Amino acid sequence: MATSVATLLNPVAVPEKNYTARAVVDWVAFAVKLGRTSHGGYLKRLLEAHGVSRAIPLNAGAGSAATEFRIELQHPEKHAVINEVISRLEADYGLAEKPVMTGIEVSIDFWEKDAEPRAGKEITARLMKSIAPPVITNPRLVNDVESFVLPDRRAKIDPEMSLYVGNEKDDLFWRVYWKRTDDTFIGDEGKRLPKPLPESQWRARAEVCIQGDALAALGIVHPADLANFGFERLHKLGYFKFCRKIPGVSALASFNPIFQKVAPTCGIDDNSPACLLSKYCQRDSRGRRLKLSSYLETDMELTEAVRLALRSLTRRF
Repeated sequence: MATSVATLLNPVAVPEKNYTARAVVDWVAFAVKLGRTSHGGYLKRLLEAHGVSRAIPLNAGAGSAATEFRIELQHPEKHAVINEVISRLEADYGLAEKPVMTGIEVSIDFWEKDAEPRAGKEITARLMKSIAPPVITNPRLVNDVESFVLPDRRAKIDPEMSLYVGNEKDDLFWRVYWKRTDDTFIGDEGKRLPKPLPESQWRARAEVCIQGDALAALGIVHPADLANFGFERLHKLGYFKFCRKIPGVSALASFNPIFQKVAPTCGIDDNSPACLLSKYCQRDSRGRRLKLSSYLETDMELTEAVRLALRSLTRRF
């Protein structure tokens, strides 16, 4: 029998509010233009204590020396950390231009109150099934062995995999996964190396990478713009929108008879994740576009948890 794209491995009801949600800035990246040349490896070592993982030359010349770099900073707890990096570069090299933001990743971590790794796995499955980004491109389930572009009748929601929506170079790019490792960055080039986390730090995570025009649309042009940024805007824009199918409403029932027969063989059914169902039935009987597919309703519990987490991040950052 074909397996639904959204079949859970071992479905267990997750107790309501049996978790705490915390929003964090996972990384920021910005471009700098120095007053004199340097090397990426040297800059990384110089700024490593501030959390800089990479200093990528953008206009390398003879001997790999450059004046323009992409600086990547991991886990800044406060905007002041970014300022410290920029101030150090200004003091040591001078800045020919004001630094320009190139990317930011914001994550929501869901921590189980009972600190049981198994429960974190269940919440991960719930997040995978319910996330419904405003832009849905190339949704897929990926692990080290295989990858399924959704819909695919062979695929199933599996917390051992990562759910991606979007592509790495897109302006908006989402990932939902069970976080059991953290990246370390080795050597002058900052080679990424996953490091296992202790079980007490395992958690479910939903994250969005924002870059390109999406940054400009938020008014984040320079690192200084993050100082007064309200992260709740990401909630209002639906970047962390979670939905569930309305009970008693069948998605297949509204499809034409031919597609009703074909859809399940393609991996689309009433148990499909929200990122797939949200593509269908987007207009009402008068042809007006709906904010949300008529198959879905907002998961108010997750939505409120995210809103409060982002509000807390604004206060802390």
